[in-house]
Amino acid sequence: MKYLPKTRGYTLIEMIVTVAIIGILAAVAWPAYESQVRKNRRTDGVSAMENARQALIAFRSDQGAFPLTNAAGNAALAAYKPGAPNSPAVDCKSGRGYQSSRQSCQGYYLIAVTSTDANGATFGLTATPQGIFTDAECGNLTLDHLGTKGNSGTAPSNRCWAK
Repeated sequence: MKYLPKTRGYTLIEMIVTVAIIGILAAVAWPAYESQVRKNRRTDGVSAMENARQALIAFRSDQGAFPLTNAAGNAALAAYKPGAPNSPAVDCKSGRGYQSSRQSCQGYYLIAVTSTDANGATFGLTATPQGIFTDAECGNLTLDHLGTKGNSGTAPSNRCWAK
């Protein structure tokens, strides 16, 4: 009686089952991963908006009123330097909270003054997602001089503004 040598390796069925299991795990894990990435990017926008609001409040403290036009508000955001008047603020690294180009620190949002009044008593800020980052769930983030938080998407504001 002749014995055949034992063969080692995997059968095609074993390989297909393994690939199927990996595929199912990836299909379950990928949406959760993408959700966390979106939340992290939203946090970048939320931080930039809160810092921009503080910059405009500091502007009012120095000038006696908020900027009178949207263009003046955007210029004030670009020029804002935290701390002493001569302290250098190099974008996010020095505590500004957004870049001098009004982009959030990680560049996922563009911060803009979108509403003012002629008396310099109010302002509104909008953070618009930039580049390939789109956020249909929350859309644009909005914030006003009173700290009222909003968004243009379908999700409730408290979900979009959570850190």
